[in-house]
Amino acid sequence: MSDQPHENTQDALTRLERELARLKSGLELLGVRACTCCQNLFRATEPGNLFDAGDLVCFACIRHWWPERSGKLASQDRQLIEHKLAHWLLNHHGAKVYYDHNKMPPEDQQELRLTAACEECEGKGVWAGTKCRFCGGQGTLCLVIPKAQTG
Repeated sequence: MSDQPHENTQDALTRLERELARLKSGLELLGVRACTCCQNLFRATEPGNLFDAGDLVCFACIRHWWPERSGKLASQDRQLIEHKLAHWLLNHHGAKVYYDHNKMPPEDQQELRLTAACEECEGKGVWAGTKCRFCGGQGTLCLVIPKAQTG
């Protein structure tokens, strides 16, 4: 409720916007940031909460954000962010690397799957003149985060 009974709608909106901006600034000082997709707030001091690629994106939004974002990037930029995303998923979300795509868990048991260019051979499948030993010559690796087992 407003302290001023005759405040018009535009003045009230302007005042609320200022108060919201101050609140947002205060939260940022405390290390709280919003996901650019869902706008949920997260502690930015915990590295697994938000992936930073110019946009801050929470884990729950990655599966929708990455396909949309990757399609808009130049090949070199996409590969750099893809590698950064792969490391983030490995380090903070328990992703497992599958070199043999036939050995991956079934899709209904996957929380998230990311196919990324092999960092070692830069997606070419060849390293030092022979078939890349990291990706088996495929040029890609598949990262999978399995669904949590219930029961």
